[in-house]
Order: sequence, then C-alpha cells, then structure tokens
Amino acid sequence: MRVSEIYDFLQTKAPFETAEPYDNVGLLVGSGSSEVTTVLVTLDITHAAVDAAVKAGAELIVSHHPVIFEPLHVLEAGSVPYRLAQHGITAICAHTNLDRAAGGVNDCLCELLGLKNVHLGPDEMCRIGELPQALSAEEFGRLVAQVLNTPVRLKAGSDTVRTVALCGGGAGDRVLPLLCEADAALTGEVKHHVWLAVPPEKTMADGGHYATEVPVTDRLVSWLHAAFPQLSVVLHRGEAPYFTVKD
Repeated sequence: MRVSEIYDFLQTKAPFETAEPYDNVGLLVGSGSSEVTTVLVTLDITHAAVDAAVKAGAELIVSHHPVIFEPLHVLEAGSVPYRLAQHGITAICAHTNLDRAAGGVNDCLCELLGLKNVHLGPDEMCRIGELPQALSAEEFGRLVAQVLNTPVRLKAGSDTVRTVALCGGGAGDRVLPLLCEADAALTGEVKHHVWLAVPPEKTMADGGHYATEVPVTDRLVSWLHAAFPQLSVVLHRGEAPYFTVKD
C-alpha cells in the first residue's frame, strides 16, 4: 500500500486542516507515493525513534509532534530530518489536529480519568467532564499521578473536585479560563503566571507534557491496526526528555 492511503485515513480521524494556524502537520518528510509495509508510531521523532524504525524495517513514522516545526534553514548531516531522508523513511505528523480530534489526545485523557458527560470547551480542543465521584484536591492529584504514571505538580484548591477541564501538552493558558465552569484543570505545562492566577478555591494539576500526550500513541496504533490489518504497526513508546530528581 501507499503512504497516501494512510494519510487519507488519518485525515478522516484528525483532519489536518483543523490544526492551529501556527502548527506544521501532515506529510512532512518523504512522498505519498512511497510503498509501506511497516509503520512505527511514536510521540516524538527522535534519534531513538529513527533507530527503532530502521530496526523494524518501517518505511513510515506517524508521530504526534512535528519532526519539522520551525523552518529549516540548513539540513544538517546527522539531524533527525536528515536521517529520515537518508533511510528513505516518510513522516506524517498529527499535532494540534489530533489534540482536537474525537478520540484523540484529550479524549484519551478523559477516558483514563473516567470522566463522564464530557463536552468540548469553547476552543473545541479542551474537554470538560465529570469524575465518577467527588474527590479532594489531593485525591485528584493522586488520581492523575496514578493513571498517567507520572509526578504531578498541584495547586490544591479548597473546593472538592467533581468537574474537570483538561487539555494535554502545554495548555495552561487554555485551561485556566475554564475554571469558571470546572472545579479543577489538568494540563501538561503550567507557566508561573498561570499558577498565580488560579483562584484559591480551584485546583490546577500539571502532569507533564510527555505524560499527558503519550497515551494517544496507543490510540493511533489501534486505529491503524483496525483500518489496515495487512500492515505491521510498531509502537515506539520512547521516554520523556526529562526526569524528576528527588532527595
């Protein structure tokens, strides 16, 4: 089969034109006419992901984060885009369009938290839903840490938490306004000014950019398996580009 067939399928799941204007999504390396027998799915196209693709014989990588985001002025030998071209590996990247998509990044987070009665935020990217039962702020923080297997930074409000607004990745500014209709917000990066702006009765949780988005790679694998049973689909989980140091 051809790369273009997989591109067209992903277009039905997370239309590329729904990405944010600043984003760079779609077929970013290679050609739609290239033949594919093996696909590697990953959050980030790193050197380790390229190594894994080469080892698996993958002709295509499907990632969440764009392998080319800022314009390339120089294609440096040994860089990740260079290595993709060197090995004849095509790359399709679905970023903010996958955040927004039904079943995408943010719906995966809702499912992990067990949220019910989920609806879209005003930007059609954030989600707002209800926990099965009310929790204290600290209990909510522990729930996030457990389901995402990650340390959590928490600003604990005085109210109990039942309604949650969320958006994976670096979306502190996006979820903050939603605290007017939610008890707590969850995202992957919160800037200092956002922490300061959280009302004292509300709760804000930061689960890390990687941990709040990597669950979508399992969803991508399941989509591709179901749509293309003849393909070999390989998951490269990778790891966060940082770790937490404790005493």
